[in-house]
Amino acid sequence: MNTSQKTKKISNPKWIIILVILIVAAYFYHTTRSDTGDNQEQFAYYEVKKGDLNIEVTEGGLLEAVDEVVIKNQLDGRSLILSIISEGSQVKKGDLLVELDPADAEKDKQNIELDVETSKSSLITAENDLLIEKSTIESEQREALMAIDFAQMDLDKFVQLDKSQQLRDASSQITTEEESLRLSEDSYNWSEKLAAKGFETKSQVDRDKLEVSNRKKSLDSAKSRLLMLERFDIPKEQVELDSKLTEAQKRYQRLIKQGQSKLSRSEGKLAEAKRKLNVNQNKLAEINEQLTHTKLYAPVDGIALYAPRGNRGLESIAEGIEIRKNRAVISIPSLQKMKVAVKIPEFHISKIKTGQKAFVTLESISDTKYNGIVTRVNHLPDRSNSWFGASEQFYSIEILITDPLPDVKPSISATTTININNLKDVISIPLQSIISEKETYYCYIKDGSEHVKKEIEIGMQNNSFAHITSGLNTGDEVLLNISQ
Repeated sequence: MNTSQKTKKISNPKWIIILVILIVAAYFYHTTRSDTGDNQEQFAYYEVKKGDLNIEVTEGGLLEAVDEVVIKNQLDGRSLILSIISEGSQVKKGDLLVELDPADAEKDKQNIELDVETSKSSLITAENDLLIEKSTIESEQREALMAIDFAQMDLDKFVQLDKSQQLRDASSQITTEEESLRLSEDSYNWSEKLAAKGFETKSQVDRDKLEVSNRKKSLDSAKSRLLMLERFDIPKEQVELDSKLTEAQKRYQRLIKQGQSKLSRSEGKLAEAKRKLNVNQNKLAEINEQLTHTKLYAPVDGIALYAPRGNRGLESIAEGIEIRKNRAVISIPSLQKMKVAVKIPEFHISKIKTGQKAFVTLESISDTKYNGIVTRVNHLPDRSNSWFGASEQFYSIEILITDPLPDVKPSISATTTININNLKDVISIPLQSIISEKETYYCYIKDGSEHVKKEIEIGMQNNSFAHITSGLNTGDEVLLNISQ
């Protein structure tokens, strides 16, 4: 191990604590060791006495900004970092920090723009089709209504006029034929009388007789015509006209329903065209929004720091790497307020409360203490950074530095000391002289040449000593090196 590695190891807070404990043990060993007998020289003792005990917890941590702006990648998929500002650079609001490759977004934009134009064309077609469909349906329905009116008029005309007129014409024809027959019979009778006296020829008589026969036939035909009108033709025509009116009405109802169905289909196509256009326009808006995220600008003044990799084995932020959406790229901490993040061992955490006073020393300025206050105490353990193995539990706390700080940057090492209590005139012994068995505490005291196991009760403790509330008296000699 080289010198720099040794120095780094010793600067770690846990090694400082261990070193302090070893120094204290060595001191008490040399000051309390008995000079009589070889058997006594192998033990170290601490003489119990009363005194003041400052209950403090000292732990190391890292300086952090209380407030910081985290800038993340908002592009979908994976994005290539084309350029990035140097870490630690002082930036102003609006400065360009990161430029991401826009090629994929530009390609997507071109495809979406084509989809938008196609959707607009489809929408215009759907709108025109709907107008044409409405016009066609209205024309068909108007024609159907006219057909109903005409059918009604034909029926009314037949019932009110034509029917009576046909019957009158048929009756009048019978009367005419009857009158013609009477005249023909009179003419025939007169011809016969004249022929009997020799004044008329036989051929004339025959013609008059034929005329009578024809008139009789015409009369029979006229009577048959009237009978057919009354029994067949008039009822049939009325039924046909009624049927035409009913069919015209049904056709109109069919056209209404067909029109509703056609309009529904056309309106559905129009709605679908509008929906597709809306979807594509939203996609285009999203793509345009995505393109604005290809360049990341500083939202505030400050120092640009690269975001850490996290616990997922990600590549460190650098020019030329690909990053996924929502990954933090750069943070800009505010240097107005700083805090120290510290991990406290489980046996100390019950003593730590928000609002407790503390002081902080920075690694780069170790001769200056800055006042602070505990602002946050986690109630759940954090096992991510155990010093002594997985069974050791640590709790994260935060200490706000209340004094003004010099020009320092986040992430530098700091040591915090939290003042828990100042006990006056109490008995205390070193921690290494105490053993625990099933939640009961013991120590060994010197009794002549023997060591007697003594049950004790302990109160508060700091990193080196524990307050003994019962079980020991002043003057007792407590064994330090219990392992021996």
